[in-house]
Amino acid sequence: MTVSSPESMTAAEVVAELREIVAATRGNGTIARRLAGGSLTVLYEFPEPYTLVVRGDERRVDEGAVPYADADIVIRAEPLTLHRLTSGELGGREAIVGGLLDIRKAPALSKLLLMRSLFNVHKKARARGEAP
Repeated sequence: MTVSSPESMTAAEVVAELREIVAATRGNGTIARRLAGGSLTVLYEFPEPYTLVVRGDERRVDEGAVPYADADIVIRAEPLTLHRLTSGELGGREAIVGGLLDIRKAPALSKLLLMRSLFNVHKKARARGEAP
């Protein structure tokens, strides 16, 4: 059975999904190894900004922005586009080429791999029925 994307999505709804993603990674050994004492800070530029932080045992998505210099990655996209990306319905390259996703600050490869791990851990947790 294929699940289709909603026709629209608010920032609050996609932020709830981001919070579910980071919650699913708590205690995950792969994420801990990828962090290896580091951190990940992603600034999402919706009409209102949100910041995702992964550091040690800390996993959170906060309303508001961090200074541009403090963000590892800065992403500008509509909430529905981000939902389609995180659900796997839309590929990153397709979104960028189509003008739906703008990565305003390119991350280091290690940060990009950590971000991908977050999504993969969440996707597997959902498939097992274990997502928060």
